Amino acid sequence: MIGRGAFARREVRVSVLAGAIAALLVVVGGAGLALMSKPKYTAESVLVVLPSADLDTSDSAAYYETLSRGQIVATFAEVADNLRFQDQAEQNLQLSDAERAGVTTAVTVVPDTSVILVRTTAGSAAVAEQVADATTGLASTYLAGLSEPYRTDLVHGAEGTAVASGTSPTILLALAIVVALIVGVGVQQAVYHLMLTMRSAKERKARQSDPTDPTDPTDPTDLADPTDPSDLTDVPHGPPDGSPDGSPDGSHDHIQDDIQGGAGDETRRRESMVGPHGG
Repeated sequence: MIGRGAFARREVRVSVLAGAIAALLVVVGGAGLALMSKPKYTAESVLVVLPSADLDTSDSAAYYETLSRGQIVATFAEVADNLRFQDQAEQNLQLSDAERAGVTTAVTVVPDTSVILVRTTAGSAAVAEQVADATTGLASTYLAGLSEPYRTDLVHGAEGTAVASGTSPTILLALAIVVALIVGVGVQQAVYHLMLTMRSAKERKARQSDPTDPTDPTDPTDLADPTDPSDLTDVPHGPPDGSPDGSPDGSHDHIQDDIQGGAGDETRRRESMVGPHGG
């Protein structure tokens, strides 16, 4: 029969193996995701919306007041965010389908200012910078004819501004290793406690089928065995040792003797009353 120590060693081995397999699967999945992820680069150009330089001082102050309300800048940014400017820029740059894949451009406004940001994300730094500059130029040209009292000036172009964006493969792999450790420990503990529970249930079932098992802490140590004559003293319907009639101390024999003695005395008393005249 397998001892408790052997069971414990087997449970540890099986649980550790299960945890290692789970951790390995997580690492492999994370490594695959890191290898398949492609780097992204984001370039940025900056525009500023100002009143036209042809305005005199008094008119310029009024237009600045209107500009400070934010509606003009928000309208310019919304117009510049139209996808047709990006598409036209890609056509002008004669980008291939592979270079166009994944290219996105977003136009936003810096809060409480008249500064507009044009950000382009692409699979390479060069494409991101070129599309950002081309989109900014096309949008600026269109906005110049949209509202004559205002103009858009280029603060700086996108050249040299491209930076890697998104999660790098190295970070993904490191995160996969950390997650693998957590998952591995969790699986190992779950399998270990599950095996302990299954073993305990099996042992309880075995003890229930064998009540005399001394390893069962729930069974009394002095449980009577009906096949053992030495335990018959505890059976309530059987006579105890040294008392054939079932009386623990033989008192039943004394009662019978008293009854027989009383009957003899009564017989002798009757004979004495009859005396020699009876007959």
